[in-house]
Amino acid sequence: MPISISRLSYTALLQKRICELPLSVETSPLQACVEQLYRELQRKGLPFFRPQVYLGDEWFSPSGVSAISIPFYLAHPKLTALEKRTMGMVEGETRKEFMRLLRHEAGHCFDHAYSITKGREWQALFGNPNRKYTPSLYVVEADSTDFVSNLRHYYAQAHPDEDFAETFAVWLNPAVDWKKTYRRWPGAYAKLQFIEGLVEKFGSTPPLVRGGRKLGEAKRLRSQLSRYYRRKQLEDERLLQGIAS
Repeated sequence: MPISISRLSYTALLQKRICELPLSVETSPLQACVEQLYRELQRKGLPFFRPQVYLGDEWFSPSGVSAISIPFYLAHPKLTALEKRTMGMVEGETRKEFMRLLRHEAGHCFDHAYSITKGREWQALFGNPNRKYTPSLYVVEADSTDFVSNLRHYYAQAHPDEDFAETFAVWLNPAVDWKKTYRRWPGAYAKLQFIEGLVEKFGSTPPLVRGGRKLGEAKRLRSQLSRYYRRKQLEDERLLQGIAS
C-alpha cells in the first residue's frame, strides 16, 4: 500500500527512505511550472529544446546532460514544510523563485544540449569554463554592470558557467524586458545579445544531446530522510566554517 505522506508525523517521515516516497513531477503542482518553461522556450524560438525534468536530491543539471533535477521535497507540501523546519528555508518555495531556478537550470541544459561552452566567443564573453568552482565562496562586485541579476547573492559572478545560465534565465523570463533593463549595462547586454544570436543559430535545430543519466534521482535514493538532513546540516556547518576562516 502506498505511503500517505500527509498522514505521517514528521518523526515518522524522517524514518522513510527517499525512494519509498510516492512522488513524481507529473502528479505534483510542479508539472504546471515545467509546462510553463516549455511554453516560454517555444515562444522565444526554441521549439525543439525541452529538457527532461525529474525529482532529485537538489537543484542541478548533470554535466553534459539535457536534464534538470528538482529537489524532491518540492513535490509535496508536507515535505516542503519538513525542509523548512529542518533547514530554515526552502530553495524554490514560491512559484516566482521556482521559475527563476528552473530557467537557470534550463540555461545549463541549453549549454549541454548544443555544446556551447566549447566556442571561443563564449569564453571571450563569460570566461574560462574550467576555472575552479567554489559555489559558496566567490568575490562579488556589487556595482558591476557585466552581470545580470536573476538569483540571489549575485550568483552570476560565482563562475562563468553560472554567468551563462543566469544570462539565459533573464533572457528567457517573459517578465523582463532585457533590452530596456540592461541597455546601459554594456557587459551584461553583450551577453544577452549573444544568447539571442545562439537561439537564432540553433532554434530550428534539434539538440545534439538528448536526455542522459539522471544523477541523484529520488526514486533511486535509499537514504532515510533523517540521514539526508544530517548530511545537509553538516554541509551547512562546513560552509559556515569556511566563510568564517
